[in-house]
Amino acid sequence: MIQDISPCRLDMAYCGTAPAPDDCFFSFRGEDVLLQDMGDGRRSLPSFRDLGHPVGEMESRAVFLFRAGREPVYLLGQEMSGCRGLGYFPICELKGVLPEWAFFAGATALHLSRWYEGNRYCGRCGGRMERKPGQRAPACPECGNTVYPGIAPVVMVAVTDGDRLLMTKYADRSLPQWVLISGFVEAGETLEEAAEREVYEETGIRIRDLRYFGSQPWGFSGSLIAGYTARLDGPDGIRLDRKELAAAEWHPRTGLPDGLTDISIAYEMIEALRL
Repeated sequence: MIQDISPCRLDMAYCGTAPAPDDCFFSFRGEDVLLQDMGDGRRSLPSFRDLGHPVGEMESRAVFLFRAGREPVYLLGQEMSGCRGLGYFPICELKGVLPEWAFFAGATALHLSRWYEGNRYCGRCGGRMERKPGQRAPACPECGNTVYPGIAPVVMVAVTDGDRLLMTKYADRSLPQWVLISGFVEAGETLEEAAEREVYEETGIRIRDLRYFGSQPWGFSGSLIAGYTARLDGPDGIRLDRKELAAAEWHPRTGLPDGLTDISIAYEMIEALRL
């Protein structure tokens, strides 16, 4: 999965250290990420040295994100233009960028970048939010409102009936592959209640024997996905919610469709159930 970057790991503990010239950073323009073009088809994460400015000039604009292993990683929230050798590329380009933690780190950085961008002003009084020393969460100096990173919990469910697996296709997304049922957790729900509701709402299927499979941070949507397996409980007829799904079918586990990349928990769950 995308977070499998062992032996490295992202240390999310906040540490408001000032950047050094060789420290790397992320900068986003929409869904694109700033990369150093090496000129031979290779790209790398940029460092503050690559900007061609004294690192002290960037210090007030650099936001500490996390550590990748022992390396501090920062965010520059402002678009960087006119820097020689640097350009914005689709974030999927990070899959081919060294170090190996770059793709997962980039997805996590994108999550935090969107959160910072969406909380420049206080949602309570409209005041300008400020970063406090030693804290990731910005606070409003006018009313004291403090905002912490928003994470949207999502459940994903693999429903089996003997040697069959229930698979679906989204109605409102560009992903054409067969996937598993998933959806956001509503306020006041447990993860298990959300899993049962999502399966029933989207397919009319009842489930039992719900079991936890694993979890995955998914920075592209600011989510944390909790994966479950379950068994059919009752009739197997599908009543499709066409607002959410384009298709839903029972597939034999001896010939499950593929096509998903191995960065997702959906891939891991499908492969674990393949006979």
